[in-house]
Amino acid sequence: MEQAKKLLAQGKPLAALARLKEILKTNSAWQVHELIGAAFSDLADAEGVAQAYFNAAQADEVLRMQRAHFANYIFALHYLPQVTAENFFDAAQIYKTLYRENKTLPPLKTSLKKIHVAYIAPHFLDSAAARFYESLLTDYNREKFFVTAWSMSAREDNFTKKIRRNVDGFFCIEQTSFEESALKIRNSGADILFDLGGMTEGGVTLQVAAYKPARVQISGVGYFDTTGISDYFLTDNFLATEFFTEKLLTIENAFAFTPNEKMLRAKKNLIRRQKNFVTFACLNNFLKITDEYLLTVKKILAQVPNSKIIFRDTTPLESRRVALLKRLKNLEIPRAEVFVGADNFFEDYAQIDLILDTFPYNGGAMTALAIYMGVPVLNLRGEMHFSKVGADILRIAGLENLIAENLDEYIKKAVNFRRQKVSSGKLTDTKNFVDNVYKIFEEIKKRGGHG
Repeated sequence: MEQAKKLLAQGKPLAALARLKEILKTNSAWQVHELIGAAFSDLADAEGVAQAYFNAAQADEVLRMQRAHFANYIFALHYLPQVTAENFFDAAQIYKTLYRENKTLPPLKTSLKKIHVAYIAPHFLDSAAARFYESLLTDYNREKFFVTAWSMSAREDNFTKKIRRNVDGFFCIEQTSFEESALKIRNSGADILFDLGGMTEGGVTLQVAAYKPARVQISGVGYFDTTGISDYFLTDNFLATEFFTEKLLTIENAFAFTPNEKMLRAKKNLIRRQKNFVTFACLNNFLKITDEYLLTVKKILAQVPNSKIIFRDTTPLESRRVALLKRLKNLEIPRAEVFVGADNFFEDYAQIDLILDTFPYNGGAMTALAIYMGVPVLNLRGEMHFSKVGADILRIAGLENLIAENLDEYIKKAVNFRRQKVSSGKLTDTKNFVDNVYKIFEEIKKRGGHG
């Protein structure tokens, strides 16, 4: 296995995968399956990733690790176009059974007059999710609320420092067990535990939330689907579906985007390029790119003379770029440029006319960022909560005309697209977002919480 690890570190996932398949003949330990999942991820092979994590969950005998593998499996399912809302609901129900022997903590009475909201996340580093939840931890009413942040990682950056400065308490629980972390949160007097992680990072935050350290557990903002663990899920009426194990808490808009300093500078310095051809783009994680999406792109390029498309991944992995180039060649898709992820991707916005959002797993932060930068995004609205996120972001920004209800309409809107002025609308209205979220917290508190 060490050789396979070295090959992965060297950016050689195909060679690593070949080695791991040989190992599987005599060793089916969960570690082998996890490495296979990493290799498939480096090749942007979503089906391979999902299967590998499912196999890891079956092979592992440690319950805590089974939960982590299965959470990774559920997250990977979002990349697969054939998976239905019922499949996700059923998977969340199975995930919930992995906690059937978990003992929940009794609620703790506190004398704190303010409502104590504890936010838990895999980390508080600047990230796509952070662009949506930052305002919740920095702009709340300090006369009514007491806010703490609980990080499951000791890693820090400038965003971490900003959160530290703004919340009433910041705690790193990387070196404590899940149960001990839950006890710390309970003993802090938390009324509400808001889980920002969901199934990301192996569902580490859910392993703490499952102990019910607060009277109420809520998920949302940082994750986009049912968890099987939380009491409530924060959403809006546009997104809401029936396939949730949680009770839904609906507000006007489930998202508000906060640009970071780098984004602010990039927008200020952006100068549109004058050109005589049409540039489409896909700036999403390559794992989101399905064959149906690529064939749709092919049809659009064929009907728009003098056009091209730019693909840029969210990772710097050359193996992913090579894998996508191979797929494009096999599907005979012309006029495509493929790049790895890079810090200077902001320069792409200067030449992009229209971003063709992926489906069914569309862009979240990448869609919001593009709109903030003044670049339109075309979205195909799906049926599931997570596959409607991109459309919801466009709705909030007042760009409903860029939402397609079916594949034919998606192609037609792309082919007939004419450059339009794009503004963020209510998408950057963090004040109303924060007010609405914390109003929900007050209502929960008035009802006596949960339990």
